[in-house]
Amino acid sequence: MYRSPGKSGSYPNVSKLDDVAAKPCPITARTKRRRSIESPSDTFEDRLHELAQEIKTEIKDMFDQFAREQNKNSNSILTTLKDIQQTNLALQSSITFLSEENIELKNKLNQMEQQSMKDREQIFLLESKFEDSQRTERKSNIEIKNVPLIGKESKNDLQEMLFRLSENLNIKIEKPDIKDIIKINKNKKEKSTVIVEFTNTYAKTEIMKAAKNYNAKNKQNKLCAAHLGLKTDADAPIYISENLTPKASRLYFLARDLKAVKNYKYCWTSYGKVYLRQNDDSPIITLTNEAQIQQLSNK
Repeated sequence: MYRSPGKSGSYPNVSKLDDVAAKPCPITARTKRRRSIESPSDTFEDRLHELAQEIKTEIKDMFDQFAREQNKNSNSILTTLKDIQQTNLALQSSITFLSEENIELKNKLNQMEQQSMKDREQIFLLESKFEDSQRTERKSNIEIKNVPLIGKESKNDLQEMLFRLSENLNIKIEKPDIKDIIKINKNKKEKSTVIVEFTNTYAKTEIMKAAKNYNAKNKQNKLCAAHLGLKTDADAPIYISENLTPKASRLYFLARDLKAVKNYKYCWTSYGKVYLRQNDDSPIITLTNEAQIQQLSNK
């Protein structure tokens, strides 16, 4: 005997199954490919495909986000670059302006230097003319230095001193030879200087030549206050020289120092000019300014 089979798990009423299938399903159908229960390998492939699609989507989203960020950064960079460009343009404009201004200032400076050079040349010419004028005015003058005057002497007294000096020098000086005679007192402690202005250079040259010869012959008894007829401080030495301009006096002072340091044999003045000579065979040097003396001292 055969046992009747038990109830199967299938739907008991096939007709009702058709009715159920005919009714609409409330669940939205998926767009994915329908998996087959009977094929496990197809299910793995579908999952792998879905995972790949998700990864692609995520990567695309990441790239899109990255692109948006890059666009944003690029826009920011472009804005910054534009600002920098504007700043550079402003700097370039400023530099151009400063460069043009610098060129203008250089031109003005060159003009000022040229004008300054012309002014210096003009000043030098004027100083030379003034020096020549002063030298011409003093060409007939002599100075008698270190005279022990008491301060009450008149012009007549000074003339008598000059006459007494000319007698001691064995030359003849008369009143018509004297244009003017004055005394200069620097201060009470120093002795005075007598300046004599002759009417001609001949009298001046004669008295200076005679004084030089007298001192050369009488080295133990050179000219002193007694030769002027003075009794007060009669032994005080007196010195006769040209009446130099202030510039020439300064040059003569420096020239005598140079003579001592560099062993020059001669240093003298003539008609207001200062001269140096190394020895009897060397050329005569006419000194015109202090820079010239400095050059000679540096040799």
